[in-house]
Amino acid sequence: MGELIFQTERGELRRGDELIKITERERDLLRQFAQQPGNCVARHELVSDDSTGSERAIDVQINRLRRKIETDPSNPVYLQTVRGKGYVLYVD
Repeated sequence: MGELIFQTERGELRRGDELIKITERERDLLRQFAQQPGNCVARHELVSDDSTGSERAIDVQINRLRRKIETDPSNPVYLQTVRGKGYVLYVD
């Protein structure tokens, strides 16, 4: 993800030497995406792990995560929406 590194086993997101603070839910989402990079993860798969059980809650979490990993969150490069299906994380 550009200059970002997500260490799945430690649950740490870093930009160079800087540790980026992420919530436990954001960490869980990143782990799910990291298991299937480049593949669409269905919204219902993401909702099943969410305590609120709401697709809207997932949208909010995705938007918050985008603000932390994207240069321009309104035009995401790494964490993209697949309309009607879910989300996909592209890594380089």
